[in-house]
Amino acid sequence: MAGVCVLVVGTLVVLGVVPAPGRMRGALCTFVLPFLLGTCWGLSANHQSLSQRLPLPLHGADFKVRVELRSLPQKSPATFSFGPKPRSVTGYLDARFRARVLEASEPGLVGQDLLLSWYRADSAALRDLSAGSQWQMTVRLKRPRGSANPHTFDYEAWLLQQGIYATGYVRDQDGAPQFLTPGTGLNAVREALRAQIQERGLDHQALVGALLLGDKTGLDTENQALLQRTGTAHLLAISGLHVGMVAGCFFMLGGLIGRLLGLTGWRYAQNPLLLAGVAALVAAAGYTLVSGAPLSAQRALIMTAVGILALLSRRRISADLAYALALAAVLLLQPLAVLNAGFWLSFVAVGVLILRFQGRSGSSHSGALNRLLDWGRGAMQSQWAILVGLLLPSVLIFSGVSVSGLVLNLIAIPWLGLLILPAVLLGAAVPLAPLKTALWQFSDWQLGCLMDFLQWADRVLPGWQSLPVPGVALAGMLAVSCFCLLLPRGVPGRHLGWCLLPVVAVGLLPWQRPVAPYFQLTVLDVGQGLAVAAETERHTLVFDSGADSAGGWSGGSSVVAPYLIGQGRQSLDALVVSHGDRDHAGGVAGLLQRLPARRLIGPGRLPHRLAAIDHATGLPGASPCIAGNRETFGELSLTWLWPRSGAMSGEENDHSCVGLLAWRGARILLTGDISSRVESQLQALYPDFAPVDVLVAPHHGSRTSSSAGFIQWARPDKVIFSAGFRHHFGHPHPEVVERYASRKVQQFNTAETGGITFSWSSVARAPDTQCARRAPKFWLGADHGGGLALCE
Repeated sequence: MAGVCVLVVGTLVVLGVVPAPGRMRGALCTFVLPFLLGTCWGLSANHQSLSQRLPLPLHGADFKVRVELRSLPQKSPATFSFGPKPRSVTGYLDARFRARVLEASEPGLVGQDLLLSWYRADSAALRDLSAGSQWQMTVRLKRPRGSANPHTFDYEAWLLQQGIYATGYVRDQDGAPQFLTPGTGLNAVREALRAQIQERGLDHQALVGALLLGDKTGLDTENQALLQRTGTAHLLAISGLHVGMVAGCFFMLGGLIGRLLGLTGWRYAQNPLLLAGVAALVAAAGYTLVSGAPLSAQRALIMTAVGILALLSRRRISADLAYALALAAVLLLQPLAVLNAGFWLSFVAVGVLILRFQGRSGSSHSGALNRLLDWGRGAMQSQWAILVGLLLPSVLIFSGVSVSGLVLNLIAIPWLGLLILPAVLLGAAVPLAPLKTALWQFSDWQLGCLMDFLQWADRVLPGWQSLPVPGVALAGMLAVSCFCLLLPRGVPGRHLGWCLLPVVAVGLLPWQRPVAPYFQLTVLDVGQGLAVAAETERHTLVFDSGADSAGGWSGGSSVVAPYLIGQGRQSLDALVVSHGDRDHAGGVAGLLQRLPARRLIGPGRLPHRLAAIDHATGLPGASPCIAGNRETFGELSLTWLWPRSGAMSGEENDHSCVGLLAWRGARILLTGDISSRVESQLQALYPDFAPVDVLVAPHHGSRTSSSAGFIQWARPDKVIFSAGFRHHFGHPHPEVVERYASRKVQQFNTAETGGITFSWSSVARAPDTQCARRAPKFWLGADHGGGLALCE
């Protein structure tokens, strides 16, 4: 950063003292200097954000704090998270909220934002938990941390962008939290609106709350998946559509009132345009604040304000200038907004519309039918432009694109904008309870009709198409082709973009391109759990699926499936579940919902239990792992070493499937959660066992496993511990680390490396090693918690 600042200062000095041609001086002032200033500002924000995180020595410590809630708390029925499946706890609730520290036993916490959870709280105690309320409580805090894997959501980047100083949970065992004061102002308004929606007993109250408040609490996974498949998920995001609709409605309403007041002779109403503009601007700003002010709404508000000010000042301001001002304002106030996917989706969508319709004038056709046809053509072109413009961001962020969205948005957007959203907003604005109820019931009915229509369309139209994440060269070709296609009419060469699309299509469809033989083993970072993916050019195996949580998070759907889809995988040849512990088997249901598997393998009766509970009955076969059996997937073989019988529940640690993966001489040993007792039996059963290249450590490096005799028997070159960052279990245990170190085994820990990948080619013998936390992202390499080294 210091070097950039020196360049900025040097450029300013050169501009001031050295004569230069006008063009050069103009280029320096227009391009070079703003670029250097922006880079300096961005780097400064990066460094500051890293310093605004809980110091590692305080990770896991308890603090007494006085906090003010900064968000609408998310409340859900409490669950007991131990055992094979979460169980409800009657009479209790779980809550999650963002809070600002007002007073604390640790001075460094004051003024910082925390993301807190309150588990199994009495429902009466949570009655006063509302936005803006102040509480005295004891919390256990952790440094903001998230799993790091290729192609998956970067939770740590999201925490950084949101300005979260620490995450944690309420320690009510050390004293019940004390309610101090209720919320006031905007927070109270948002809470009151949410309570009013909930009191109406609407069938789709979660959707109404999302449209009005940006509160997606209670949205079920089925509706979210439906909206994604149909390309209409943006309808629930507070975007420019919503803000623009509010501004337009109040502009017309303000203009009408201004003209009526003008008839009375009131001198302040002589300019109805002024009243209309002020009403539109105030309404748009108010809606943006009530909805939580997401980035897309901020962009729309700034562009609306620029347009209204230009209208009131009788000046013509291009859409390009309004767009540039909005972009500059957002990045100036929030430099880390570039870490938010919504930033890219919002600004790219508006940018492609401006580019596509550059210089386009309004229709000169007369007649209602001609104007309607012109509107239809313009709407279709807009949706086509957005589909093309968001193709690359959608593939990079979501590993796919909705094919049906092009058509469905032509119906869904006007439906939402003209019928549903006005009813929701008017219901919030009117003070009369009967009218408020009628408006919200109307919007609820319309939302039900819209969702029914989308469900029908999802059955008859091609929906979501999963696509692999392209490489740099392919992504560049896709960007060039899309840009050419979006150029306005009259620009030479705009149709050349069609020439690149077939090449891009072949590159994005992995089954249409030849792939040289290779083997890749990835131990994914799923926190305190295990998930391993084994891939060859034609086959895909998964060993364990990570955990799931009572709140609905699943390692299978959130980590394993996105990673494999980003790799271009459409299905699994086999899903192996080592045993029934939730940190290994909890993500099975979520994974199978997104990627079908041909076989489900596990110890004893476990595969059949998972098939029944997780509704995976469509699998061709569920079979046990039994020592001596061998599975073959092309050149990849999987030989079972343990257990010796299928007559067991498969739930216990020592029931774990132990398998040896082999590919062209490369050997990987997968061990589940076996203890030293099973380790000694393996040594006796297979005395001539050859050394392995990679060992996935038994039981995450627990003290009760990885005995000295087992390490001597397996003789691994590398060992991987799959564990949570500074988890209270303390895996891997220091004694275990020392045992492997004494044998000179190279050690890796997913808590420090993130997801780790070993790749063998058809020629090379030694694997290439890649660690997710070595990616060029400044927040991932900021710390690794000490202990084992990152990939070196």
